[in-house]
Amino acid sequence: MRYLKRVLLLMFLLVGGTVMAQNTFIVDAPRVVGQDEVFRVVFTADGEMSDFSNPAFTGLEVLAGPSPSRMMSTQIINGKRTESVEMSYTFIVRPTAVGIAKISSASASIGGKVYTTSEVSVEVVKGAAQQGGSQQQKGNVTGDAPQQRQQSAEVTGKDVFLSLTFSKTKVVKGEPIIATLKLYTRVGIAGFEDIKFPVFDGFWSQEIETPQNINFVRENVDNQIYNAAVLRKYMLLPQQTGELTIKPAEMICQVQVMSAPRGRSIFDDFFDSGYQIVKKRVNSGNAKIKVSPLPAGAPATFGQGVGNFTLNVVSSRDSVKAHEAGSIIVTVKGSGNLNLIEAPKVQLPADFEVYDVKTSNNYSYGSTGISGSKVFEYPFIPRSEGVFEVPPVEYSYYDVKSGKYVTLKSAPVMVKVTRGESTVGTGSLVQGISKQAVASLGEDIRYILQGNPALKPMGKFFVGSIAFFIVLAAIVLLGAAAYSLLKKRAKLRGDIVRSRNKKANKVARIRLKLAKSYMEQNLRSPFYEELHKALLGYISDKLAIQFADMQRDTIKETMEKKKVSEKNIGDFLQVLDNCEMARYSFAGEGAEMSADYGKAMEVISNLEEEL
Repeated sequence: MRYLKRVLLLMFLLVGGTVMAQNTFIVDAPRVVGQDEVFRVVFTADGEMSDFSNPAFTGLEVLAGPSPSRMMSTQIINGKRTESVEMSYTFIVRPTAVGIAKISSASASIGGKVYTTSEVSVEVVKGAAQQGGSQQQKGNVTGDAPQQRQQSAEVTGKDVFLSLTFSKTKVVKGEPIIATLKLYTRVGIAGFEDIKFPVFDGFWSQEIETPQNINFVRENVDNQIYNAAVLRKYMLLPQQTGELTIKPAEMICQVQVMSAPRGRSIFDDFFDSGYQIVKKRVNSGNAKIKVSPLPAGAPATFGQGVGNFTLNVVSSRDSVKAHEAGSIIVTVKGSGNLNLIEAPKVQLPADFEVYDVKTSNNYSYGSTGISGSKVFEYPFIPRSEGVFEVPPVEYSYYDVKSGKYVTLKSAPVMVKVTRGESTVGTGSLVQGISKQAVASLGEDIRYILQGNPALKPMGKFFVGSIAFFIVLAAIVLLGAAAYSLLKKRAKLRGDIVRSRNKKANKVARIRLKLAKSYMEQNLRSPFYEELHKALLGYISDKLAIQFADMQRDTIKETMEKKKVSEKNIGDFLQVLDNCEMARYSFAGEGAEMSADYGKAMEVISNLEEEL
């Protein structure tokens, strides 16, 4: 049974490996060729290929082919031997006319599955033909070698030049633009010197493509074939209006040209001594972009967005307890100047304690601009229970396509706040005291006694009698006893307050020590919980404030009465806010905990000197 399981497992792995391995079947041909140029079209597969079907060539004459070739490679890594096979079919072709030549798709069977290549279009121009039929050259700066060598050391601006092009030249303020810097050459390039990239004054700019290797691809420029390579691509966002000038890019190209004729030896061809390096400075020239201001009459809710966006507003939690943290999440999604848009205005209920807005980005730079989303988080802590409504959020942006402002409006968000758990004695803030109904005592009106009153004969006066003096003495004695008892209780209470005041620092230090142990273990939530307890416990003991009254305003007012400096009051409340916020936040770093711990130690030490 165990042997059978191993066989089944091996078969599963082999079948799974076969399913997951994906073969490729591609075609390689230049995009632009000369009218009389002879070039290659190569169909390549990364596996054993059979049943190859020849493609149809339109506008091309087949001079030779298909010529098959097979290459096998073997690798041994950690004793494991792997083999790979690459097969190809090559055609030698020549254009028959100027225009667009087409190569239809070819098909072949690889590993028992039929694969098909895509159709390829080749532009045929009257320009001088160039050798080397590959579509692009990677990892070098020379490109395709020219068919005819330069006969002199003179290199003109038509042989090599820089080009800085823009996706748009007339835009409004904030509208994205893609700028592309390319190098075009018809001669061999050996290297570069003194490279200066363009300067975009008046624009926010970001490099979106910075090739590590210069990849040359053939392009048609005025019916001449050039090897073109992208040097940089930029994302531009105009921040000023008017006609903005972009300073050009410059560089010195080391061009390989043929030396002047001279006596040659049999070693010249071997060492290629017939060539020399000529330096040619190229310049992309000044470029101008016309930037128009945004139209007047922007809505009050305009957030500087230019593009096309959508708005989504949700609550982070369906239900939240009083004195616990929640947040409203506003997501602006789309394409445009996402990185520069401002946070929409969110009106939270008055019973919510509001904190600073947090922003996170989830966008990318592409060939059409910036696309993705920008998320704004509005943290809050409700201080009372109930069902609260966050009014609809409005956000306006300028739509480039329609040429007008568009206002997005969300639906209202309902936040249900339930009763929070009592935390008296733990150092946490507690809820306010609920109001109690007043009970009616007795009756509103007593009826007048009806009938004959029961009168008694008049006797001796109580005042001045022995019983009067006995009662008076008893009252005096009881009053003295009550006074003595109250005095003792007041003294005892003073001793308790004094004792709590003296032990406040010691108790706080114990809790801070426990908080430090949590910090060293990188336990964020327990650390801030214990730090919060230490701060509130210290101020409660030091100022004799009941936990039921441990509200922010009460703490501040009591500290002011005790003549505590404004700096120490502000520092204490700031650390308290940091703790309260961090207890309900999931993000953070060890450095943040260390900073808050150090601040708490400093604040308690400063208060100990003042109180």
